[in-house]
Amino acid sequence: SLRCYKFFFLIFILLTQTNTAKLQVELSLMPDAFDDQYIGCTEEMDGIAPELLKEEKSVPSVFSRVWENSEKKWELVKKKISLPTGFKDAHGRAIIAYTDDDFHSELNAAVREAGTSRARYMASFQFKAFHYYLTRALQLLRGRCDVMYKRTVYRGVSAGFQHMGPGPIRFGYFASSSFDIGVAKKFGTDTLFIIHTCFGVEIRAFSRSQEEEEVLIPVHEIFSTSRGQRSNRFVLRSTNQTCSHFNCAYLGDRDLASTVERSVQISMKTSVQCAARSIKERKC
Repeated sequence: SLRCYKFFFLIFILLTQTNTAKLQVELSLMPDAFDDQYIGCTEEMDGIAPELLKEEKSVPSVFSRVWENSEKKWELVKKKISLPTGFKDAHGRAIIAYTDDDFHSELNAAVREAGTSRARYMASFQFKAFHYYLTRALQLLRGRCDVMYKRTVYRGVSAGFQHMGPGPIRFGYFASSSFDIGVAKKFGTDTLFIIHTCFGVEIRAFSRSQEEEEVLIPVHEIFSTSRGQRSNRFVLRSTNQTCSHFNCAYLGDRDLASTVERSVQISMKTSVQCAARSIKERKC
């Protein structure tokens, strides 16, 4: 009967919603992410990126709009802050553009999938210049690990996560976080990440919403992970290591020196040694 059909249809919908709600995203090293650090090729990329950027913003899009809008904001910001040697206008504008609510989701969706192969990156990743400028901006602004690590940051998301093994993880995209746990929870409460980062950079001065006290974590930073006091919380501790499957991909994907040594002592209740920063090709 129709009444019976409606009853079973309702049960089906409820079961489907229940199963969907239980789906968990696995924390991992995110092997499909595009994670280039451009080590050893910044001078070449500085020469190529301006023309590449012109191409990328020539098509009407969210990106072209936020990039154009970033110019006025950057002119105001750069008068008020001290910048490191080599920091260019494009670096500052990249951070400002990233903080636009309409853009960063689109960027990160592309970053998560563009690393399946260099061919895919070259053919379909539409933010090559922007990725370079934003990655380079965070490299230039990065402070000392032992200072940043002590300042806990938080990231709240509207998705459930799980981590089945003891292995390390990466976000695999540019991950926004905040010094303020209340701000983090506004972006989602299904999962809360409690983060100690070495490569994250405070970008409050650049942000369109300075009250968010934002810290931006790069694609490639490696974290150890443990469960927090509540089941929906993860504590992420930077290993002071990065992992990249690509290096200078636009120029042909070059090999890296196997290890860049960098040991930093962190003061906590128990003394912790930040590991040497290794850059691994295809072996993350």
